[in-house]
Amino acid sequence: MKQNVQWKQAIPGLMIAAAILLLSLAGINYMGQESFVRTTLSGLTIGALYFMVASGLTIIFGLMDVLNFAHGAMFMTGAYIGWQFYTNPTFLFGLFPLILAFMLGIATSALWLKYTTRMKISASWQPRIRNLLILGGCIVGIWGIWGLDILGLAETALVAAMMAGNPLGEISAQEPLSIFWMRPVLLALAGMLIAFASARPGDHTQIVPKGKQWSTWIQVAALFLLTIIATIVRESGPIAVLTMNANLRFFLALIIGAAAGAGLGTIVEVSLIRPLYSRPFYIVLVTLGIGYVLREVVQLLWGPVAYAMARPPAFAQPGKAENLFAWLSGNNLTVDILGVTFPSYRIFIIVLGVLMLIGLAILMRYSRLGMIIRAGVQDRQMVEALGINVRRIFSIVFAMGIGLAALGGIGAAPFIPVQPNMGDVYQLQGFIVVVIGGMGSYGGAAIGALLLGMARAFGDFLCLKFSLSPAIAEASTVIIMAIILLVRPSGLLGKKE
Repeated sequence: MKQNVQWKQAIPGLMIAAAILLLSLAGINYMGQESFVRTTLSGLTIGALYFMVASGLTIIFGLMDVLNFAHGAMFMTGAYIGWQFYTNPTFLFGLFPLILAFMLGIATSALWLKYTTRMKISASWQPRIRNLLILGGCIVGIWGIWGLDILGLAETALVAAMMAGNPLGEISAQEPLSIFWMRPVLLALAGMLIAFASARPGDHTQIVPKGKQWSTWIQVAALFLLTIIATIVRESGPIAVLTMNANLRFFLALIIGAAAGAGLGTIVEVSLIRPLYSRPFYIVLVTLGIGYVLREVVQLLWGPVAYAMARPPAFAQPGKAENLFAWLSGNNLTVDILGVTFPSYRIFIIVLGVLMLIGLAILMRYSRLGMIIRAGVQDRQMVEALGINVRRIFSIVFAMGIGLAALGGIGAAPFIPVQPNMGDVYQLQGFIVVVIGGMGSYGGAAIGALLLGMARAFGDFLCLKFSLSPAIAEASTVIIMAIILLVRPSGLLGKKE
């Protein structure tokens, strides 16, 4: 019986593998090896970009049943943060202490539960008090950033991008520490007020973790220490970053972009998404609003124009490497792949997508967090009954999903223009990938991204060859989704409800 179930689960994968093999043989015979290899590599690049967006979408929906319509904006935000860090990080160093301070306040949410559950507050007053606390947190937060020259800090990257690699002369002076130190204090207080509100004072139905909350205290202490360090190095930090090796700076930009996305995801989940889990339609409206706000904020800071992020030296040296091993020593702009000259940075995008898939697979299958997430997908109430803080798991999952999107954004930044609407197209394709692969299945998302990437690349080739409208290639992704849903309504690897 078990073998029959495993065989049925393997059928979609075998069918896809057989279809890919047959189409590959037909493509080589019809297109020729060079055109086929070039188009295939382009399809893999596009598929990797789609997966970077869809991977976060599918794990968020799989556990939390949250359709995040701000996911494309998070993708775009990661690109801008990484571009800013790589070009001139003065803006980030100026705001980083404030962000850490706010996260420090938010991190105290679990510590308040022991007290809020003991409060005797009538049911009618509980939502009013929460709203007042959130309003107070917003007022204190606005007070904390009032008068800060944020636009002046953001201009440093714009000027540096136009100075052809001489950003050191455009590092603007930060606000004096004697004035600035109050801002992190106020932001931490604002975060604590919102965290206290999220702990729902007077609600006795909440599960209070037993024992001493060492992990939460360690997290709070780490954020407190990081806030102090970030406040001290606001002026020296940008100079140290810009004088380091450019390849190392790009690697750090990937980490900073993903971490900033995860932090933003945590703040959004705790302050805006968590109170609305019982009203999913409102979550849709809130995430749509978040996406709109993020795009407007980006346009306010950096304008509506598109920027090109310079490729790191590892992918920018003139010449063509004979193979991937030769590229490791030459760091050439292009690489010879089976007789096809292909940009080396596109190879990096493909590798980044594969590494994200492997990392997700290891996390979901072999870690305790992955076990809890998979159990939560099957039976959320049972996981709560076991004493696991599902709310914290929700925050981690949401932060991880947004972090993956932000990582995809900074990874794509040297390949596609950095502009406010760059995430919209990828968000639409990410939703299609999730539907094709099956809701909550990261493996299905990988297969769906590969199918859509190949469909788009080969569709563009056929449209160019036969002088057809490019809209046909764009519509191919929707056609594939419709066909798959007709055959398997739950998606390729989705489970029937």
